Amino acid sequence: MVRVEVVQGASEVGGTCVRVADGDRVLVFDQGLRFSRFRRLYGFRVRPRGPDELRELGVLPGIEVLEGAEALYITHFHLDHLGLLGDLPDELVIRAPSRDALGLVEKWYSEAPDWTAFIPPRYSAVVEEAEPRVTDKRGVMALPVPHSAYPSTAYLYFGSDATVLYTGDLRLEALAQAGQLYRCTLFSFFEENPDVRVDKLVVEGTNFGRPVWPLSWEDALPLLRRLLALRGPLLIALHRLELDLFAALLGELRAAGRRVVVASKKLLDVVELWFGRLGLPAEGLLRAPALAEEPSSIELAGPEDLRDPSSFAVAADLYELVEFARDAAPEVELRGGLALLMLSEHEAEEGLEEAVALGWLRRLGLQPYRLRVSGHYYPHELARLIQLVKPREVVPVHTENPSLVHEIFRMLTSS
Repeated sequence: MVRVEVVQGASEVGGTCVRVADGDRVLVFDQGLRFSRFRRLYGFRVRPRGPDELRELGVLPGIEVLEGAEALYITHFHLDHLGLLGDLPDELVIRAPSRDALGLVEKWYSEAPDWTAFIPPRYSAVVEEAEPRVTDKRGVMALPVPHSAYPSTAYLYFGSDATVLYTGDLRLEALAQAGQLYRCTLFSFFEENPDVRVDKLVVEGTNFGRPVWPLSWEDALPLLRRLLALRGPLLIALHRLELDLFAALLGELRAAGRRVVVASKKLLDVVELWFGRLGLPAEGLLRAPALAEEPSSIELAGPEDLRDPSSFAVAADLYELVEFARDAAPEVELRGGLALLMLSEHEAEEGLEEAVALGWLRRLGLQPYRLRVSGHYYPHELARLIQLVKPREVVPVHTENPSLVHEIFRMLTSS
């Protein structure tokens, strides 16, 4: 008999962990950091001492959740789903949407002097890439989904007496370049295979109960274009993994006559990994002078490229954007410019806090504007998902309002 247990994330955003038991088989899906609990326990002076402490205090799932499991399936590389891979049981197989993308995570954190060095898997760990639309030997199929981290995937488990679909985090629509970024998706699979029935839909519900305007990319475009029409300094903060958004922004900035200066080492790594293999155009991309030592196919920005602030935009993670502005301020007039914050649900999912960064942007004379296109579907879109996969039961995760998810599901299926 298939049993689904939500270990973490039943009534909070972040820290998701789902355990599926089917006879002697145990599979775990995600094992993320609970940043809501992390912030209560740690701060500037009190830092985690390692993974054992984090698991003991409930910031991460206890190691007993993973013991006896055949595999851990990671949906994407936000830390609230990825967690720490460096202390997992030796026999546990790690399945991920991309081995190369996981390699970037290893590059970013393996030499860290603190607990984040445990984010990448150990050298001896068995890491497998979850190939889309291929059922593995454990009965699990990966189905790519759009989200604010690329790549992301849902997982469909064909169990002994029940089929379980775990969505991970997802948007229902890609922002741009959909054909290049997503050659197949969860949605195309179910459209092409309408006879596949889902018994248990383990579905994220991040935006349920939140008073947020359901802003789509199409809704955001007129606002974005209005800001791009202003000629002056423009800095854009976005998450390094949000390839969908970066590719969409790049097209709009080109059309507005601006080149794009990448000022984040990690964002540059993502560009180097994906742009070539996905056929995304790199025309108009530059890398910031601070990244001169980084091996890259992206042209280095010189003094002439940065002389006129209205001819380029700077893109980076929020804190690296602040560092670029601090370095550039003596040479480039930034006062009166715009700082466009296009970060998704970062506090719960990555532990990012904005207050200090916003203070620096204002200090440097930049006006912050928030233009948030969620990395998650909106509650009114649940009807489309339910109609597509036809689940018998929903199990909400990654939400502060699971009862609202249940209520809407009952309403949708009672008629």
